[in-house]
Amino acid sequence: MHKIARQRYLLDLLSEQGQASVTELAERMQVSADTVRRDLTDLERQGLAQKNHGGAIALNLPEMPRQVRDTLLVQTKQRLGRAVAAQVPAGSTLMLDAGSTVLEVVRALSVPATVITASLDIAQCLSDRPNIQLILLGGSWDARQRLFAGSATLTLLQRYRADIAIFGACALHAELGVSASEEADAQVKRAMLAASSQHWLVADHLKLDRCEPHHVAELAQLQRLFIDRPWDALDEQCPVNVCIVEDDA
Repeated sequence: MHKIARQRYLLDLLSEQGQASVTELAERMQVSADTVRRDLTDLERQGLAQKNHGGAIALNLPEMPRQVRDTLLVQTKQRLGRAVAAQVPAGSTLMLDAGSTVLEVVRALSVPATVITASLDIAQCLSDRPNIQLILLGGSWDARQRLFAGSATLTLLQRYRADIAIFGACALHAELGVSASEEADAQVKRAMLAASSQHWLVADHLKLDRCEPHHVAELAQLQRLFIDRPWDALDEQCPVNVCIVEDDA
């Protein structure tokens, strides 16, 4: 297996499994432990992987470039997107934040709706659809996250109200709630929640049991949570309506 193919395989495996040891990776790939260590060193230098306590290897999601994150768990995100889109009532006004999973919701959305977003990718995806009334919020352009943010965006958001805010999460923790790695992203998410009647969060399993510096919401503020695997840490008393969208296979 070529080096690039091995590293792609490592990223895909860590995406599905969460973390793994060098020995386990070497056995799965049928290569030497030294080969795995060299590949992991390259991935660490690129900011794509990191060593956890005890020597296990995991993805370095906070430092991972957006372009790489978007290639992880593509089928899972598509499946989540279809599940969320199927629950959107026709004629709804939606506030959508930026992110690859929310973008899959948009791609699967078939009913007429009004969409308010600060994401350029979402706006481009919806720009030619006759059944969508699109409102793109301006502001300061964040090229890393591909969204508009800042004081101008927050001021514009205050002018609107929505039936449903659909947003993703950098991190989701059973006790600490929803958090984001960037303050600007967290501010937009909080403003969308404040301006909407219902709050739907969609996240893959890589976001579970993690926290980032900037608080977005408590789990109790959500009405629906769409995830791709059962979440053992979630309290049975949690009032959130959890929809587990597992692989059809």
